[in-house]
This record gives sequence, structure tokens and C-alpha cells, in this order.
Amino acid sequence: MKKMIVMTLGLLIMTSCRPSSLWFISPEGPPEFQLGWEDGCDTGLSAQDKDAFYSLIYGYKKRPEMLDNDWYTKGWSEGFQYCRYNYANHQ
Repeated sequence: MKKMIVMTLGLLIMTSCRPSSLWFISPEGPPEFQLGWEDGCDTGLSAQDKDAFYSLIYGYKKRPEMLDNDWYTKGWSEGFQYCRYNYANHQ
């Protein structure tokens, strides 16, 4: 039981390793836009990271089933640009 709790906590910590400046950013819009923004943000962090930390955690995220959704595509683009350049300015 303890091993499972430790593994769960470790997974939660690794998946929430965004820079502190991005912790409270919550885009407004429909769920498809928000999902696109989150995926784009993760990809932007991964693309900008020179230490490979975020590249290992996030990588490239773009859901193939959402490629025809305009809200998802718009959210992905905005999230990518925002997080990539926000992270670059804080390094």
C-alpha cells in the first residue's frame, strides 16, 4: 500500500512540473479550446527547454482526433506560443 501511495505521489509531482509562472493560467473558452491550450502549452515548454527536463516530461502533444476541430487548433496555437515564450523569458 505504501509503495502505491509513493508511486502515485511521484507521478503527480512529475506531471505538475510546470514553471510556477504557469501554475495559475487557466484559459477561458470551450472545453476543446482548453484542451488544445494545455496540449500546446506542454509542447511549447518541451520545444523551448534547453535542459531537456520538460522535453522528457511533456514532449510533443497534438491529438489526431482533434485536428479538424477549430477550437482545439486555435487553443493549441495560443498555448504553444504563450508557454514557449513565457518560459523563454524566465530563463
